Amino acid sequence: MKNTDRSDVSIRVLKDSERILTNRERLHFFTGTSEILCRAVLLNEDELGPGETGLAQLLLEEEIAVKRGDRFVIRFYSPLETIGGGVILEPNPTKKKRFNEASIDELKRKESGSLADICELHIKEHGDTMLAQSELAKLTSHTREELVPYLDALVEEGVVLAFPLRKDTYYWHKDSEFLLRQDLSRDLKRFHAKFPYRHGMKTAEVHISYMKKAKANVFDAYLSRMVEQGIFGMEEGYLFLAGFAPAHDETYEKVRELLESQMEKAGFELLRFSELNLEKYPEDTVLDLLQLLIEEKEVVKAGLEIEMVTLASLMMEAREKVEAYFAENDLITIAQIRDMFATNRKSAKSILEYLDTIKVTKKLGAETERVAYR
Repeated sequence: MKNTDRSDVSIRVLKDSERILTNRERLHFFTGTSEILCRAVLLNEDELGPGETGLAQLLLEEEIAVKRGDRFVIRFYSPLETIGGGVILEPNPTKKKRFNEASIDELKRKESGSLADICELHIKEHGDTMLAQSELAKLTSHTREELVPYLDALVEEGVVLAFPLRKDTYYWHKDSEFLLRQDLSRDLKRFHAKFPYRHGMKTAEVHISYMKKAKANVFDAYLSRMVEQGIFGMEEGYLFLAGFAPAHDETYEKVRELLESQMEKAGFELLRFSELNLEKYPEDTVLDLLQLLIEEKEVVKAGLEIEMVTLASLMMEAREKVEAYFAENDLITIAQIRDMFATNRKSAKSILEYLDTIKVTKKLGAETERVAYR
């Protein structure tokens, strides 16, 4: 059981009591061997008279461990006089507002419902995080073994979704999942229309934007399931609507030809993006298309301090020449790369840094020297 300083309860005032229980009345709370002072926040009534029953949230002045179904007795603060009792409906509740219909309906369900109903309500309350089985056990004051049959039934009925992971199983209410899926599908459709040359949204950004309170591995498990069901697609860190692919339209072909012709002409004198002639095309569109060409492995980025772009075919040629050089030599320098490809020092440095990233070369000692990566 989990210690708590508040509990949702059902209270009944004794028929022969001469007292009326008013909102925020200070009381003595007795359960088991514990006696604690508390205040009773009446949720659906202004006061409770003799023989009347109501819902309340007890604000305890000390923490106590109780479980759903525990019975208790309440006595007036002074004089010490028994006025009634009740039963714990929720041992670890969130703060509730008085006369809130949703809160009152929830407690009435807990008052009359089965353990399966209680589990469903808790899972629904955690729509923005999903709820771990271990945490649900604490909230309901039941063991995980006791909960499993009820949870399995809820999953079988389609009321909740289960995501078994290595250390725990997480549950999500179907209503919460439906709302997120609707929002995400709508926004992906808009994203594809606005950015036709991008693969989709980055999955890390989707997590932060749509369900940042959920653990990343749990959210990833959900996205993977949506991919399996053919609702979304996911590839290399991007999420997209199933069936979507970046546009290969007339603009794509013309910009591709425009960029690649400039890179081919430049040869091993690599170009910065700012050095490319974009002609009439918007910079944002060209950037998206350049990234697409990189993802399609037609273009590569080279250089660490200064990022440059060139054709993948040219870097393949550079790789082959350097590997052939290492067949007979142990060390190569930036100056030798410059001479080998008849280029400038800036481009030679970027070529070497690119070869480092694909594990053809690696640094040894001086910044300007490389050996074969083995």
